[in-house]
Amino acid sequence: MFDRYPPKSVVVGVDGSAAAIRAARWAVDEVAGTDIPLRLLYVTKSNDNASPRQARLAVAAAEQLVRDAYDAVQQIGKPVKVETEIVDGAPVAALIAASRATTLLCVGDTGASMRPNIWLGSTAKELAQSSHCSVAIVRGDPRDTADRLIVAFVDESPDGMDVLELAIHEARHRGVPLRALISTPPRSDDSQLKRCTDNYPEVDIDTVILQVSLVDYLAAHAEAIQLVVVGAAQTEAVEQLLGTPGAAALRESDLSLLVVGFQRPAR
Repeated sequence: MFDRYPPKSVVVGVDGSAAAIRAARWAVDEVAGTDIPLRLLYVTKSNDNASPRQARLAVAAAEQLVRDAYDAVQQIGKPVKVETEIVDGAPVAALIAASRATTLLCVGDTGASMRPNIWLGSTAKELAQSSHCSVAIVRGDPRDTADRLIVAFVDESPDGMDVLELAIHEARHRGVPLRALISTPPRSDDSQLKRCTDNYPEVDIDTVILQVSLVDYLAAHAEAIQLVVVGAAQTEAVEQLLGTPGAAALRESDLSLLVVGFQRPAR
């Protein structure tokens, strides 16, 4: 995807949480060894009633949190260009605004840990539904899940092929197998799905025809999966993942979710 539509940067929302550090670490493989910078974005709420001293302390605290995320990225030891930015505003609105200038926004998920009946927090879900680019919601620690496979829910529509190509990009950069999940068999032996996968012989790709719902399949195989890739245009699948079915089936898992939502340039 980045080969075709290179972003100005890959954006990671940071807020001082362990989940945000995980997101920053996960995003390193998206840009390592390229000229695309990793932009660590911290959003702080301005306080008009704060004294000058309080305002200075708030800025210093924000700078330290960003520095912690920067250090976590550098500790991985891969060649990465890192940018940092602190902006005032509401976190969701600021991240959605940032999504206009990139093809990938990465966030850690923290909200669900406080409520046992959901698996994704409200901020993550709102970004997945409203951002202007693809959104990665990172839940598992990359150091613990790095050897697991990636799965992508695809079909032979143009949007489905975008999902597959981004999933291949992820599998290739992370050096893991990819499993393409489809609801119906390919139309022919020379399907778009087969032609696309044949273009990447260096990636171990297999195809599974789903006999159960996507959510049920993910729940049954969660311990073997690090990342689920699904298209924003696949509205039924996204609603299941973000809604009650996903919460019931996946709340005990540490799956990360990548919702593919970038817009193609005019041709």
